Amino acid sequence: IHDDVVRALADVKHVPDLKKNLISLGTLESLGCKYTGEGGVLKVSHRALVIMKARRSGTLYTLLGSTNTDAAAVLTLDTDSD
Repeated sequence: IHDDVVRALADVKHVPDLKKNLISLGTLESLGCKYTGEGGVLKVSHRALVIMKARRSGTLYTLLGSTNTDAAAVLTLDTDSD
């Protein structure tokens, strides 16, 4: 995403006619991710790896990097090996 690595989210919901892709922090947290926000930047990490960054614009955070809605690969976070 922000580091040119492709990551895919599984078990997402499609909302017809929605112009933006929304990512639930609660869903990421349930997968073992942690998030912090400071200075207008949100960082989502899993273990020691920062997997997403976003910049605040008003009251919403916009993902740094790009999204690809055509990707078929799926990333599954291994939450059992903590």
